[in-house]
Amino acid sequence: MLTHDLLALIDEKHLLKHPFYQAWSKGTLPLAVMQKYAEQYYHLERNFPNFLSAMLMTCDDESVRAKILDNFNDETAGSENHRELWLRFGEMVGASREDMKNSETLPETAAAIETFRTICDKSYLEGAAVLGAYESQIPAIAAKKIEGLVEFYGIKEDHPGVEFFRLHGILDVKHAQVWWDIIEQAQLTDDKKEEIRIATEQGRDALWNFLTGVLKAYMPEALEMAC
Repeated sequence: MLTHDLLALIDEKHLLKHPFYQAWSKGTLPLAVMQKYAEQYYHLERNFPNFLSAMLMTCDDESVRAKILDNFNDETAGSENHRELWLRFGEMVGASREDMKNSETLPETAAAIETFRTICDKSYLEGAAVLGAYESQIPAIAAKKIEGLVEFYGIKEDHPGVEFFRLHGILDVKHAQVWWDIIEQAQLTDDKKEEIRIATEQGRDALWNFLTGVLKAYMPEALEMAC
């Protein structure tokens, strides 16, 4: 199955292998760096609905459009929307809402957003691949983030600021499976399969480079130790 190959491709550079999350999991990531990460990731989070909207523009299949809209509604609906939950996380670790909303994007953050936007603009199938590369990693990452926050940063597991990770640990299992199902159920030529593979790899690498950008800007010694 194509999905099996795509997941193997993602696992080659799974984000939990990145020095940023390695430091988080060991409790060696300074809170000041976590605050800056909260600022940068906010830009990814606020753009996620835009990626989904772009996919809708390229999709004429009503059943697929319904699945994309379901994800969009999960992201944006109500006062507990995902952007709001992220802001609560940032506040929990000491970042301000104003700094998160108004922070300047690092080059790697801007590049990641542009990568996802460009691919989602191109076709909904490649959009499914690039978002699959994103959301398939989130449940495992969310679990590790919660473990690290509780064990090393004095955060209670039921703190409202942790809800973003609790929720994504559940929802993104469903979301990722939807993307893989869309791909598996499509009639794909060999050329289209290659485009999907490339999109998956580009999404994987954009997220990896996003984390590298955060460390390069705010904790370069972690990158030096990883070399």
